[in-house]
Formats: sequence, C-alpha cells, structure tokens
Amino acid sequence: MLLANLLLALAWTALQGSLTLGNLVVGYVLGYGVLQLLTRGGVLPRRYLGKVGTVIEFFAYLVYELTVANVRLTIDVLRPRVRIRPGVVRVPLDAKSDGEILMLAALINYTPGSTAIDLSHDRKTMYVHVMNIRTPDQARAEIKGGFERRIVRLFDSPEEGPDARGR
Repeated sequence: MLLANLLLALAWTALQGSLTLGNLVVGYVLGYGVLQLLTRGGVLPRRYLGKVGTVIEFFAYLVYELTVANVRLTIDVLRPRVRIRPGVVRVPLDAKSDGEILMLAALINYTPGSTAIDLSHDRKTMYVHVMNIRTPDQARAEIKGGFERRIVRLFDSPEEGPDARGR
C-alpha cells in the first residue's frame, strides 16, 4: 500500500510538471484517498498508517539531497578550472527486495552527479558512477547512510522489525 501511495504521489508530481514538496504532499494525500476508495472505504492497515512519519522524513531527505546535488553540480560547472574527479564506487547492498533495489537505483540516477551503472548477479553489490568523488569510502557511506538506509526503513514492515532482516 505504501509503495502504491508513493507511486501515486510521484505520478501526481509528474503531472504537475515540477518536483516540489507541496506537489508531493498533495499527491500523497490524494493517493491516500484513492487507496481508501479502492479498499472500499475500509481503513488502511495500521502498519501503513505508522509509516507516515517515515515517508515524510524520506521526502524531506530527498528534497534536501536534490538541492545539495544541484548546488554542487552548479558550482562544479561554473568553476573556471575543472576540478571534478569522476569514479566508480562499489556499494554493498543492505537492500534486498526488487522494490528496494529499484528505488535506490532510480534515486541515485535521479540525483545529479551520480548514476547507478550495474548490479552484481547475486544482487548484493551496486556499482555507482560518481561525478566528483572525494574518497570511495565517503561516497559509499553517503549512499548507504542516505538513500539506502531510508529506503530499507521505508520498506520494512513493523512485524518484521530490524532483526528479521539481519540488521
């Protein structure tokens, strides 16, 4: 249900033509209403309702990261001398499901200055091209502690808890 609501919020934002916090919030609320109608007016599961804070934090982080990435990219482009240091980083994944991995790859690609380029056959490692890499460890830590951590928390159900996934 949460993924469906997120997709409806993103679809609403795309139809509005601009990614703003207001469009995401309106899309989320409208998506919630649509899901209520689709469940025949029944109340959505309690675990879904418990995710609202997690969703809000996730979208706030997304807006923050997009802003920071765009500012960094603008500074890099406007510098008189080129100072970029591109590189490929190997990121071991805590994300396990198809949805988690897909969402992580999409958000990495959506963020200016980084591109998910490959996934290992065992789906435990993602390779990411970073336009301006300080150190591989720092880039890896930013991905794992940023988007990946929030995506895994977004997809975790309260019944499973963190220990059920080995974290």
